[in-house]
Amino acid sequence: MVLDDDATVGELLCAGARSAGFEARLCLDADSFMAQLGPWQPSHLAVDLTLPGTSGEAVLQSVASLGSQARVIVCSGTSGLQLETALRLARALGMNVVGSLAKPFRMAQLRELLLQD
Repeated sequence: MVLDDDATVGELLCAGARSAGFEARLCLDADSFMAQLGPWQPSHLAVDLTLPGTSGEAVLQSVASLGSQARVIVCSGTSGLQLETALRLARALGMNVVGSLAKPFRMAQLRELLLQD
């Protein structure tokens, strides 16, 4: 499942996931993301850090509080420091973090993260 407020980037992430053999859904806001998370229970989550009305970090905290076992990919077009801070937070919350994608990203990077054991 992808959370990104930029529909173009979100669809690109979904297309990459589908090409790697995964079902993919795009959510453009945190509320719809959280509403779909429980019922669907996806294997992977790609979460953008810059969202309107909330932050990716807040979403990660909410996901962690639900006990999700999904593999997490943190995405951002912001500074590397913010990306590293979010990765540390997710790990400290006990999330199964597989890595990060700095925007713009290459599809090969996404595929590598998705197919990690």
